[in-house]
Amino acid sequence: MKKRGAAITAFTTAMISSQVLAHPGDHSEGSVFSMLTHFLTQPDHMMFIGITGALACFSYRIYKKINAGKKRQG
Repeated sequence: MKKRGAAITAFTTAMISSQVLAHPGDHSEGSVFSMLTHFLTQPDHMMFIGITGALACFSYRIYKKINAGKKRQG
């Protein structure tokens, strides 16, 4: 039951956040450098880059703990 609630919450958050945090522009114009500049200077993009990095670090630490436990058992 907890997994279902977490999945529903994650799905709802993903669907709502793009509409709530959207800003004008479709990100299709310009060169690669202008796209990088845009993503690295806009506060909303920087926030999601930070959140993604934090989740990646957290996931890696959990993965390492799980593997360390398996090595001790096996």
